[in-house]
Order: sequence, then structure tokens, then C-alpha cells
Amino acid sequence: MSNRVWVLACPTGFMLTLVLVVFGFIDGWVVVVSVLSAVFLGVGLFWSGYYGGADLKALLFIALTTPTIPLTLNPASGLSALPVVLTVFCNSTLLALVWPLAIFVLNLTDLLKGKPMFKDIKLTLRQKGWLLFTARLLPLDKFGGLRYFPAETAAVVSEEDNKPTRKLLHLVKAETDLQKYIDNLKKHSELYPNGVLASPTIPTLVFVTLALAITPLGNLLFFL
Repeated sequence: MSNRVWVLACPTGFMLTLVLVVFGFIDGWVVVVSVLSAVFLGVGLFWSGYYGGADLKALLFIALTTPTIPLTLNPASGLSALPVVLTVFCNSTLLALVWPLAIFVLNLTDLLKGKPMFKDIKLTLRQKGWLLFTARLLPLDKFGGLRYFPAETAAVVSEEDNKPTRKLLHLVKAETDLQKYIDNLKKHSELYPNGVLASPTIPTLVFVTLALAITPLGNLLFFL
């Protein structure tokens, strides 16, 4: 999404929020807590690599423009006073957990069919378990773009033979340049006759949008 959209939407929405504060419809402290929560969560996750720039901006937009849930949408006692951004964050995180479960089911199906998901790569049992929930084995020619993030790379791990081998990648940041990883994999394509491990991705913004849509239901953590 263009930065121009955020530059226009955030100040406009925040001015409307301030009007509601001035006329007593919203407690000013709720707005302060809402904004601080978005900054703390969004910036922290952005610098750690789990959030992209659009995800951070979306949280800030929600915090500035919709600090609380209107009583007409959620009359439940107490919930209406919570900053919406915290509810959206919790619900989007819970919704995002469904994706690893879907990846696990697909991988389990492939393993039952005899697909060599971990062939020719040294992994611990813990690493294999992690990859079952986060990565898929894909043909190298299908890897690329923002649909998949690399879960492995080709690197020299032994100075004795000085030959590149398959090496696990633990985290690729959301804002990273994927092309360098793609070029590396294609340069050593002989290491991937069966395919390359890559993580199918859905933008976090999708889960944030879904969480915002179900905000009237309240914080799903309360139900759990």
C-alpha cells in the first residue's frame, strides 16, 4: 500500500479521534494507551523481522483512529474499554496460528506419499519438527517472489572440503531482499534435485484485517 494512503488516513482519523475526546465520548487515557501499545508492539516486531512496514503502519492506524470498541458493537462489560489495537493484535496472532497447522497437514500428506522432504540436509529432530510446521519442499524453478521465503541456503560449512552444502535458515526478516537468496539457490541448483525448503507466506496484514473485522466479538483470548 502506498505511503500516501497512510500519510493522509492517519492524521485525518486521529483528528476525528481528538474531536471525540474533546466532547467526552472517549477517555483520553485510552487513546494514549492505544497509541503506546501500537508503537511498542509494532516497532518491536518490525525490528525483530516478524512485521513488515505495512503491518506496523496498520497497527498505528488502528490505534490512532479506533482506540476503543463502540458500546453499540460490543455491550459486554469491560471489553469496550480495552484499546482495539490490543484486541486486533491478539486475534490476528491467533488467526495466524492456523497457517502453520495447514502447512503441517500438507507436509504430513507428502511424507506419507514418500516425498523426501529432508533428504541431503543435516537437521536435528527439533529442526525437522519446526520445518514441518513452517516450510514446504518446492521445485527450485517455482521458488521466488513474495509467496515463499527461503528456509535454507547454500553455504560452506566445512573449511576442510570448502564445498557448499545445504544449510538451514532460521529466520528471514519480512523486509529483507529475497533476490540474494534466490540467486544463491540457483547458483547451486545441483544441491536441490528434489526441491528447496521454503516457507509459504500470507501477509500479516491479511490476518490484521480479519482480526479487525471480528473485533465486535471481543478478544478471542478471553474465550480460550
